[in-house]
Amino acid sequence: MSKPLVLIIDDDKDYLELLHEALEEEFDVKCAQNLDEAEALARDFTRFDIALVDECIGDDRGSDWIKAKVEDNYVASSFVLYSGLANDEAILKGLECGADDFLAKPISLLALNSKLHKLINYQEKITTFESELTSKERVINVSMAQASKYGSCMQLTSRLNQCFTLEKIRDEIFSFLYSMKLQGCLAFYPLNKDPIYFSSEKGFCSPVEIDVMKLLKIKPRLHRFGTRAIFNHSLASLLILHLEEGAIDTDIYIDALASVIECIGARIAFIAYQESLVEVQSEIQKAVFTTKKMIEISKHHQQEVMNEIVQSMGASFHVLDMTMEQEEYLTDLVHNALKKHSQDDINFLEIGQLLDNALASVDNLKELNQEVEEIEDDEDELF
Repeated sequence: MSKPLVLIIDDDKDYLELLHEALEEEFDVKCAQNLDEAEALARDFTRFDIALVDECIGDDRGSDWIKAKVEDNYVASSFVLYSGLANDEAILKGLECGADDFLAKPISLLALNSKLHKLINYQEKITTFESELTSKERVINVSMAQASKYGSCMQLTSRLNQCFTLEKIRDEIFSFLYSMKLQGCLAFYPLNKDPIYFSSEKGFCSPVEIDVMKLLKIKPRLHRFGTRAIFNHSLASLLILHLEEGAIDTDIYIDALASVIECIGARIAFIAYQESLVEVQSEIQKAVFTTKKMIEISKHHQQEVMNEIVQSMGASFHVLDMTMEQEEYLTDLVHNALKKHSQDDINFLEIGQLLDNALASVDNLKELNQEVEEIEDDEDELF
């Protein structure tokens, strides 16, 4: 299997050689000291898997070059921008120019190798996601585009209230963004689980998009910066890219999506509650079955003891030379023991009945959940 093809652009010859030596064992590495050399290599090799680009290349800016190549869909499948600056502005510049990841100098060679492998894996995921979209022939509801923008947002809220999985929430949000010709990233922060990140354009978020989402998670419920806006909830974040400044549509999206993010958070909380309820149902059912089994074992042991008492008493009547009073006394003992055993049987029956009722209640609750999910599926078929 051929090695992934990597292009490195840096005007520092020593640093270029250092990166080449660090990567050449696992990657097919080509180097350029300026953008002209990079363009020549691009013509020779058609398309690289990854282009690793320094921000400062002589008088040129690597981020500007990356932006132009991303727009033309040319040179590389993924771009990595690196710079001596590691502040928020530098990271945001990486996102804005279209880079898939951002690195700060000095670069850890082990970390660089790991990041490049992750990018190759990221490209494979995107390819798989695009194949799934093609095979399923996903159809976007074009009727939403004919409705007013605000009305569409309200319809989105209604549909989100019928979502019972995180995947369906994601699909509803992205269908809305497609119909509105918007692009964005969605993050879920489910309780006691790792965050999940999705891109409406590529399916999965790139490393730099994830970094930006993490960076902006601490911002207020609504935070705008340039042509972008992020809507935050403790359980979710929605990042919208490329909003038109001063447009009426933009104001509508801002107002409506500020409410939508609350709806998303509420649905995630409901899904978590529903999952917990199912777990509780399972534990209750397990406990009831175990208790019933223990009762059956106890009744079996009790019956064995009673049989042994009766047999021993009966045998004693034949081998002992007893008076009438002694025989009557022993007979009363047997009768009292059998009477107590009969009462215990009644108690066991009552306990068993209660446990059967508990199991029936669990089954009814499961059937109710099933009916709710079937109603959801029926509603999806209507559209």
